[in-house]
Amino acid sequence: LYGFNCGSTLGMSSAAKGTMAAQVAMNSTLAAATGGLGVLLLRFAMYRKYDIGGMCNGILASLVSINAGCGSVDGGSAVLIGLIGAILYQLSSSLLKLIKIDDPIDAFSVHGACGAWGVLAASFFDWGTGVDYCNGWNGWSCGQNDAGDGCRKGAFGEALVANMVEVIMVLLWSGGMSALVFVPLRVAGLLRRNEETQVQGLDSAKHSPLKAYSLEHA
Repeated sequence: LYGFNCGSTLGMSSAAKGTMAAQVAMNSTLAAATGGLGVLLLRFAMYRKYDIGGMCNGILASLVSINAGCGSVDGGSAVLIGLIGAILYQLSSSLLKLIKIDDPIDAFSVHGACGAWGVLAASFFDWGTGVDYCNGWNGWSCGQNDAGDGCRKGAFGEALVANMVEVIMVLLWSGGMSALVFVPLRVAGLLRRNEETQVQGLDSAKHSPLKAYSLEHA
């Protein structure tokens, strides 16, 4: 994560790039820490137990949430983005269980729900001055107007709409391509294992050693 987030500055040959890489690292760390603690406390409040696996997924969810805006938001915004990401992760995870969608590792909640939130958060919390400007990929500088002699007015709204369209297109593309694979499998009766195998568990039925996480074979 620190490689591709900080590395997205494409170099540290100047003070501006060096400080941007540091800002990115700080934002990533703040969001991750907030998200991990947020889910840990949420699940303790819900179940009266400390869920370490949930905390780890909270860290991942908040890292996904901060990815898009890690170089264009301040530290306080990174904390808030991570916290909202943690809440959205928990809401999404609980909703999937409620409607009986099988997602044992919360992949959609981490990467889908929080990924969409992160793209939108990059626009909402962009540190461009006021509500009319947007820094985005420009780092410490605002997006320039067509003449190149000042900040682009209306850039905040343009960025927000563009990011909303991006989320919709990713959903359409990934959903459509997934449907091409999974719908035929479902029609053919190949999408799920038979009930006997599910009760037995795929660890025992398909994996070698018999337990995927067997300490005896570690």
